Order: sequence, then structure tokens, then C-alpha cells
Amino acid sequence: MSPAGRLPKTVLPRRYDLTIGPDLDASTFTGRVSIEIEVREPTATIALHAKDLDIGHAAVRQGAAAIGATAALDADHDLVVLTLDRLLEAGAATVELHFAGAISHGLLGFYRSTFVDGESRLQVIAATQFEAPHARRAFPCFDEPEFKAVFAITLEVADGLLAISNSPEIARTVNGGIARVSFADTIPMSTYLVAWVVGPLELTDAVDAGGVAVRVAHVPGRGHLTRFALDLGAFAITYFTGYYGIPYPGAKCDLVALPDFSFGAMENLGCVTFRETRLLLDPDRVSLDEMASAALTIVHEIAHMWFGDLVTMKWWNGIWLNEAFATFMEHLGLDAYRPEWKTWDDFALGRAAALDVDALATTRTVEYEVVTPADAEGMFDLLTYQKGGSVLRMLERWLGADAFRGGVRLYLDRYRFANTETTDLWDALEEATREPVRRIMDTWIFQPGLPAVRVDGDRLRIEQRRFTYEDGDREGLWVLPLLARVHNGGRAETRSLLLSEKEMTIDAPADALVVLNAGGEGFYRVAYPREQRDRLLDAGVLEPLERFALVDDLWASVLAGEISAEEFLGCAHRFTDETDLVVWKVLIAHLRAAARLVTGDALERMHAEIAAIVGPARERLGWDARPADDPRTRQLRGLMIDALGSTVGDRSTIARAREVDAAGTRDPDVEAAAVAVVASAGTRDDFDRFLARSAAASSPQAQLRYLYALGEFPSEEMVLQACELAISDEVRAQNGPFLLQRALRNREHGAAAWAFVRDHWDTVRTRFSPGLLPRVIEGTTWLVEDAVAGDVLTFVDAHPVAAGARTIAQHMERLRVHRAAVGRERGRLSAALLGGAST
Repeated sequence: MSPAGRLPKTVLPRRYDLTIGPDLDASTFTGRVSIEIEVREPTATIALHAKDLDIGHAAVRQGAAAIGATAALDADHDLVVLTLDRLLEAGAATVELHFAGAISHGLLGFYRSTFVDGESRLQVIAATQFEAPHARRAFPCFDEPEFKAVFAITLEVADGLLAISNSPEIARTVNGGIARVSFADTIPMSTYLVAWVVGPLELTDAVDAGGVAVRVAHVPGRGHLTRFALDLGAFAITYFTGYYGIPYPGAKCDLVALPDFSFGAMENLGCVTFRETRLLLDPDRVSLDEMASAALTIVHEIAHMWFGDLVTMKWWNGIWLNEAFATFMEHLGLDAYRPEWKTWDDFALGRAAALDVDALATTRTVEYEVVTPADAEGMFDLLTYQKGGSVLRMLERWLGADAFRGGVRLYLDRYRFANTETTDLWDALEEATREPVRRIMDTWIFQPGLPAVRVDGDRLRIEQRRFTYEDGDREGLWVLPLLARVHNGGRAETRSLLLSEKEMTIDAPADALVVLNAGGEGFYRVAYPREQRDRLLDAGVLEPLERFALVDDLWASVLAGEISAEEFLGCAHRFTDETDLVVWKVLIAHLRAAARLVTGDALERMHAEIAAIVGPARERLGWDARPADDPRTRQLRGLMIDALGSTVGDRSTIARAREVDAAGTRDPDVEAAAVAVVASAGTRDDFDRFLARSAAASSPQAQLRYLYALGEFPSEEMVLQACELAISDEVRAQNGPFLLQRALRNREHGAAAWAFVRDHWDTVRTRFSPGLLPRVIEGTTWLVEDAVAGDVLTFVDAHPVAAGARTIAQHMERLRVHRAAVGRERGRLSAALLGGAST
């Protein structure tokens, strides 16, 4: 046995017959499992995973012989080891175990979720979350991805409760008030994808997706919020069946909305579980951001049915490829469903966040060695999803969409029902395209950081070096699939290049305009000389994502100390006529960050500068939706209102937002913006009203819209009350971390919120699942004043969180980066603002 509890491959599971009997009132369960195994070499012991389970009867059968077995728990390694009375010969055998356990009050394993019904009664649901790796908390099993097996699941539940699992129900009998519900055999799959849900839920009628039944399970009273998920779920199954060229691998697809859920969703084959906000919505009453967030999650999980469920990583080091590919595919699928949403443009926001993390010294390689379960938990981060997805998108754009799809189809067909390593995908893509895919991708997956492509004065020679925020190692060499567009004499030519050395020369006339990162979808920074940057902007040749990348790269250069914040602000003034949503999103985000660099009178002047940049666009858009508006125009209107009201504190915007909030509007994007603006200038009455609205909200999105706004009020007393709520039973444990994060980001009262978190850390750590604790700490990254920052850094260092250690270290480094930027920029930016210098 390995120190981390890895199982030997002397015994392999082939089939589980699993029966689970939950008692929802007592929060306990009993179970029986019969596991058909293949014994590959004679052995007198069998090791399985089990955690927090009481093991009763244990027996092994081989042929007609019953072999006595003694079960011993190894709690340090989450194991139950069966010692047999005699040697088990190579061949087929069966392990039988009886067990019992507690239904967890956390959000992992087999856990408890609750809701209050229409008659104010508390109702209990029991559901599973087994990634990664927590199936061992619910039944003894070979709880590693490579140990795939068929599962035949039976649930013994109180009659009248809904019981669903990965496969369709095939039999139901009732005896003494207990329903015995049996489900069909699954395909061979990993234990982390096993799922069941029991409780007083309702199921919609099925929608047909090419022969696959799609249903939504939900708490009573929310059936009217299922239409969007049913339509999109059916579309995604049909779309991916065509894209992958392989039928949907399950027999049905239930989408299950759970009141309590740690992640956004989980790709259990045929029984996909979600947070309610990511599944249930009224398209006419949510903002585009809220709807797109849910839509991307739904498509992401359905993409996993093939890439992850049908073909699965061998070990947890491959989590990144599972999640990165689904992140890539969620945008591909949603773009096919709603092309007018331009979801690939918004994908740039995730790419920018990953570029930011990857510039830190505490970044990591995308794939790294996973030894313990805590190592696996730590891989569910921004680099896995967003950097991984971004480098796949970059590769797809460079290879071409059809060629990329051909490689993916080859990979899935070759390894269906099996397990793979990362390089298996690269080899399939290489075979399909005849391009050096493994050579390219190894430099992105097994090397930390990212390159900056720098252009010298003649604009034709480019060089790469590692981009970092802090002084340190700038060495690194990437095989960089680079798209460049050359503008010359009114003509434009896009070139596909492969930069594999430190530098290369682009063959173009000396007076040509060269756009590096053409299309704006490469995972690298571009540093143009100021004169060339201005020429590109003056010429109007940059597409929206290229303008996005230019703005984002420019702000990154401020944080790296390579240009001044004054230069960034001066460039921002060139965008007053900008009309594209994604460009405004990144520009406003960085203007808000720039405002964090100054205080007092300089901050007032900074607000005036931001108003001058944003104001003209807000005036053009107005407050009311127009018949010709597309969804992104409506979203842009809300963004501008939020910027002028929440960031700048414009009095007329705040007054109008109050009117909208009081009277309501038919435009959810304006309504969401009004909530944020009112909160930023809110009173005690506003706080109490928002709290009441959150509690009484008829939709999950409205509930969180008002709840999270409580952390943004301008009163320390109210911010601290929001913190108290976050760790109380009034706020679900899945939402509390995000409310604390909002409070910590409060510019005026983040320090007070930090003192609260520090003083209540034991409660915070106990109440929230380990994977959500980094979300809390993330809120501290702009607490840059000396005393507070020092306290944060010292406290976090003294209170490690194993599952989120790497991510939290990145948050602490980002705090140091922000402090360094304040140290460099506060004096000179303040002088420029107050001296009346033209920016």
C-alpha cells in the first residue's frame, strides 16, 4: 500500500450491486454491497476505500467456496482491509460487505440538504457529491478513477419520496412503507461519478433529445423555472452527439437542482447535480450575466458526459484536462445555442483572470503530481478551468476547428469506457492533424507561467520571455502558436506562426501595422511600444477581443511596474466611443482597480476621470430598453449604470437607481445594476429591505442578488451585520463564503470585515467546506494598508488550509503585488490627478 492510500492493482472491480437505505429523519443510512472482482494474482488480503463507515458483515466468495474475512479499518489512509482465511486464487470472485454511516451535514459524500416548503415545514433531501474522492464516505469501494466498473444501484426509501440515480428506474416494490427502487446497470464508470438523490422533490415531464429523456428535478413550487434548462439540456445533448460523433453514453439525463451544493454542478452520468442558481431560472427575470452563468454550467456538465464520464483520467492529476476541456466545450456549445450572446467574447474574462494568476511566482504547472486527496481538491482552481480551457482554445484556433474536432473524435472513440493520460489527447490530435501538438502543449501544461511577446522599435522582430509581476525568474521558453495580422496599404493578412525560440522576425514592410495575438484569443501578453499601440488604436484596425487584450495587457504592465497608472488612464480615455460590451467589462474592472491606488482628494478626481470615460456611453444607452436592443446591449446598459453609480458615486445615477429599485423594471440587467447602486449608497432601511427581499425571493438569482449586495453597503455596522449573517443558519453554507468575500472587498469597511473573519475563523472553517475557504480569503487582496495587510499575511500563514493552500498562497501574493503597485503609484498618480495633468 502506498503512503497516500493508493490501491494495488492485484484486485480489480468489475461490477457493484449496491443497496442504500437512508433514514432522512435520523440522518443515517445502512448499506449492502456485492462487488464482483477480478483477482489478477493470488492474494490473502483485499484493500478498499472506506471513510467514516461502520463495517459489519464481510465475506468473500470464489466459485462455490465461501472464504472467511476479517475487516480492519485504516483510518489514516481511508481504507478497509480484508484479511482472508485462505489465499484467494487468480480469477473471478465476489466481495460482500454490510455497512452503516451518517448522512453528512457538510456538502461532501452522502450529505443532507434542506428546504422549507410552502407550509413552513423543514424538508430534508439526501444527495451525493463524490468528487474528489468522497464515494468512500458512502460505501466501501475502489475509489480511484482508473477502477471503473458497472453499478447496479437500489435505494430503499420512505414511500412517497423521489429516488433517482445514474440510470433509469427498472423496478419498484413497496413493503411496510418502504419503497425499494432499483435502477438499470450503468456503463463502466469511476466511483466519483456514482450518484443518487432522495427526497420530497418533483420531476418535470421528459423532453426528448434524440432518444435521450431529459428531466429536471426540483423542490416543489419551482417547476416554472425549469423550461430554460430543459430546452438547453436537450440542445446540448443533441449538439455534442454530433460534435463528438458518439451517441450520448447514458440512458437518460436528469438535471437535479439542490438547495445545498458546494460546487456549481457535478457531472454524475445521467444524474447531474446543480446549485439552484445554475439550473432554475426565468429567462425574462434574470440578467444576461445570471442566465449565461447558468447556461454555461449546464452545457459544461453535459459536455462531461463524453469527456470525463465515457473517457476518464487515470488519476487525479488529469482533473485539469477534464475540467479544461469542459470549460472550452461549454462556450462552444452555448455559442451554437445562442450566437447573439457572443460567449467566446466573455470567455476572455476567464482567460484574463488566469493570465493574472499565472504571472505570480506562486502559480503552478497546469498538471502536477497528485499524491493525496487534498492535492486533488487543490486542483479545482482557476488555472485548471480557465488556463486549461484557454490553451485548448488557442490550440483549436491555431489548428483549425475541423482539424481539432477530428482529433477529439479520434481520442474519444479510441478510449471509450477507458482511462487516459493527458498525452493520449495530444497524440490523437497529432495523428489527426500532422502538427506537433505534444511538443507545443507540453510547454504550456508542464511549465508554470506565461510568455510576454515583446515588440522592438521596428515592430518586425518579436521576442518572448516569461511575464511576472514581481522580480524573479523570467526564464522560460514556450512553443507558442501565434496568430499575427499584418495591415499594409489597406490590405490585411493573418499569418499562423510557431514561435519556438526566444525571438523571430516577421517579414512585413517597415511601415506596416502588425497585430500580434490576432483575434485576441492567445494565452500570452503582448507589449507594444507606446507609439505602435497608439497607431493601432488610431487606425481602428483592432477587433473587440484585440482591444480587450490590449487593455488587459496594459493594466498587467502597471501591476508589473513596467508602465505607470497615469499612462493606463490616458489610454483609457481613448475608449469613450467604445461600443463593445467585453471591452467595457475589462476597462471598467481595471479602472475600479486603478481607483484603489489613490485616496482622499485624488480619489475624488479619479472618480471624475472615470465618469468622463464612462459617462458618454451611459448617455448614449439611456436607462430604458429599446426594441432594437440585443441582449448584450441591455447588459452594457446595466454595466454603465453600475459603474457610474457604484464606482463613481454619481448622485443622479443613485437617485434614478432608487426609483428603479422601488418601482421595478422590465429590464433585468438594469434592475440588477440598480440593486448594486442602491447598496453602494444604502441606508439602514435599504439594508433591511434587501435582507427581507432575499429571504422572500421567488427565484434563486434574486435571492443571491440581494443577499450578496449586503456586503457592499457604506456602513461598517451593516457590513459587520452581513458578516454575522454569512456564518449564521440564515445563510446557506454554500453562499456564506461569497457574502464574506463581498464584505472583505468593501473599499471603506473591508478592514473591519477582515477583523471579523479573523476573530471568527474557527466558525468560518467549521461551517464552510474546505474548497470554499479560498473564496473567503480571495476578498483580502486589496486590503493594502500596512497594518491590515500585515495582519492578513501573518494570520493566513499561521492558519493553513490544506485543500486550498496553493490558491490561498496566490491570493497572498496578489495582495503583495497590489501593495507594491500602491507604493509605486499612489504618489505619482495623485500628483498627476491633483496637478491637473492631462491624462
